[in-house]
This record gives sequence, structure tokens and C-alpha cells, in this order.
Amino acid sequence: MRAFKSPRQAGFSLLELIVIVTIIGLLSAIALPAYQKLQRRSTNTALSNEIRVVAGALDFYVFEKGTWPPDGAGGWPEELTGYLPPPDRWSKPTPIGGTWAWALNTDDALASLRINDYTISADQTLDLDKMIDDGDLTTGNLVKSGPSLVYVLQREPSL
Repeated sequence: MRAFKSPRQAGFSLLELIVIVTIIGLLSAIALPAYQKLQRRSTNTALSNEIRVVAGALDFYVFEKGTWPPDGAGGWPEELTGYLPPPDRWSKPTPIGGTWAWALNTDDALASLRINDYTISADQTLDLDKMIDDGDLTTGNLVKSGPSLVYVLQREPSL
């Protein structure tokens, strides 16, 4: 005959739960910065690619028409319809927040792309500048101008 044993309660002890929660917390602390760095880099890469697409479309426009399109007055001029693929993308927020705009004859730029009211941090903005320019937001083709990032396509001729 078998001896009768009292059933042991199933489940985890408090100590086991604390160990599991601690391990999960440590793994999260290790993984979160790597995830944030990857997310930041992918956002900057997406914006860099969009700048390349827009610059290419504008270069094609200049090649065909012989001049830059008219000022966008805070957006895109109608003349660029058909040059920017896909047409509905450029009225939506950029990968870094804010809106696209095309500008002529502003500050020291004859022709420039603007991202107005972007939402990324100053550190991420510097990372973006390092990726596509010289790493200094006061010089080069990508500069900060008030609440906007400006990508200069053509500068005013120096005297």
C-alpha cells in the first residue's frame, strides 16, 4: 500500500518571484538603451533618405526647367507636383516630426529644404547632422535656424 502524502501547494515562493523580477529588470536595463539607439538611428536614416529623395526631385526639376521652383510659402509649390514621389508623403509629418517646406532666398541660402517644428532632441539632431553633414549645426549644409532644421541646396554666391 501507498503511504498518504499531504499535497504541497503549487506556485512560486516570494523569493523565487523576486529573483525572476530582478532578472527581467536587469535584462530590460541592458536592452532598453540598445533599442533606443537603434530607434534613433533608424529615424535619422529615414530622414536622410527622404532628404536625398527631395533633393533628387528638385535637381530633376532644375534640370528640366533651368531654375528652382518658386518659394513654397511654408509648404510645397504646385509646380513640384509629379516630381515628388509619392505625392501625398510630403504633406505628412517628417520622420523627426514637424513639416516639410521649400524655401527660396532665406538667410544665406538661395535654395533650401526646411523641417519646421521638428520634435527630436538636441542630441539626436547632432547625430543626424553627423550622419549627413559635418556634425556642427551652425555650419555645413544642415543648420539649425530657430525652430527649423534647414538643409541648404544652394548658397548665395559670395561677394
